[in-house]
Amino acid sequence: MPGYSGTPLAKKLGIKQGHAVHTVGAPPNYQALLKPLPGGVRFETTANTATNIVHLFETERARLAKQLTTLRKKLAPDATVWVS
Repeated sequence: MPGYSGTPLAKKLGIKQGHAVHTVGAPPNYQALLKPLPGGVRFETTANTATNIVHLFETERARLAKQLTTLRKKLAPDATVWVS
């Protein structure tokens, strides 16, 4: 579903073919909001060095800081973390 710019959300987030995506606190309809997705995109239940993109939804600063510290230890240096 394109946003106001007409660009699909998955493209805005940099999700590409074959990417592994991990979410934290995402809304229940998150995957539907990303359609159309490039081929081979998979959603992982845990973050690791193979994760390309993490989309983190958080409203409290302390929990956000804790999540970012934890993710930094698990992700490869070139992984992308989006915070909403």
